[in-house]
Amino acid sequence: MKITKVEAIPFGVPIRNFADAYTHFITSNAVLVKIYADDGTIGFGEACAWEPEFYGETLESVSSTIEKYVAPRIIGQDPLNINRIMSIIDANLAKITCVKEGVDLALHDLVGKILNVPVYTLLGGCFRDEIPVASEIGIDTPEVMAQSAMDVLKIGFRVIKIKGSDDMALDIKRIKTVREALGDNISLRLDPNAAWTTIGTIKVMKEVEDCDLQLLEQPIPSWDLKGMAHIRNSIGIPLMADESIWTPQDVIKIAEYGAADILNIKMAKSCGLALGKKIEAVAESVGLPCIAGTEVEPGFSIAAKLHFAASMKIHPLASEFTELSLLKENVLKHRFEVKDGCVKVPDGPGFGVELDEDVFEKLVIKS
Repeated sequence: MKITKVEAIPFGVPIRNFADAYTHFITSNAVLVKIYADDGTIGFGEACAWEPEFYGETLESVSSTIEKYVAPRIIGQDPLNINRIMSIIDANLAKITCVKEGVDLALHDLVGKILNVPVYTLLGGCFRDEIPVASEIGIDTPEVMAQSAMDVLKIGFRVIKIKGSDDMALDIKRIKTVREALGDNISLRLDPNAAWTTIGTIKVMKEVEDCDLQLLEQPIPSWDLKGMAHIRNSIGIPLMADESIWTPQDVIKIAEYGAADILNIKMAKSCGLALGKKIEAVAESVGLPCIAGTEVEPGFSIAAKLHFAASMKIHPLASEFTELSLLKENVLKHRFEVKDGCVKVPDGPGFGVELDEDVFEKLVIKS
């Protein structure tokens, strides 16, 4: 069996107002990746392209890199050899984690369809058929954030993560206001997206001790593992690493520093599922549990995360599916429903979901 064709199609899905410490968003931009096999089977993947401030990749760079540089190198390859194909790409193209994410996901969907098995089977099997999920609340006034949190509860979420900013005094008010609105029975997380300092983080956490936070995520820059370790030893709740985790080697460094209690693995950072599973395996070997994180990706990446989380042996806390509370359009025929804080994992071949061609065509971004 051979790969015969690769397509990369930029598109954007409107989302509800959302901001984090990096930027403000009104659209979830992505590139749909389609990989064709010689038997007519098509695999669908998605490459994140909505946060160039963080990833350094845009709609234009992702789509052109896939079509001009990736496609010529993988056409003619056997799609069943996912690791070999990703190694070929790695050997010729450094970094570009979003590009690699899109190709990796399309390959997994393609192989799952060829073998008539769900993607989680390719990842070693399924530990759970539904995933506990969390949603994020973007930066805004304390009152607006509190109302947004209440709106998310109505969808079915039971775990909420609020974003922090470089204004730590205002962040304290935001945290307290949201907690007061939610009451005591909803789990609340905090994620400043590396916008704080070590000393400032410890001060803020003392101020919000009465808010019963489930965890604190990546309060300081990714390189400062010594600072992360100091924070971890100074606060009374779990510390989650996100921006610090891109590779299996990063896991080892975090373990050596004692810089986190839990890891947030994102498809766009880990180049997709193959490397994501390696990161998870190294994390398990050093006693660090993981969750699947969100980049507010609009379609096939949602399904990919569900399969990834289903395949995790250790999954102690809710994975993040903010997409389900932000997206205004659904490019899939499948509807993901949040029920009692969980979402069911699709069990059809590949990712078990189909593209809604009519909706998708309206959202394609023409060059």
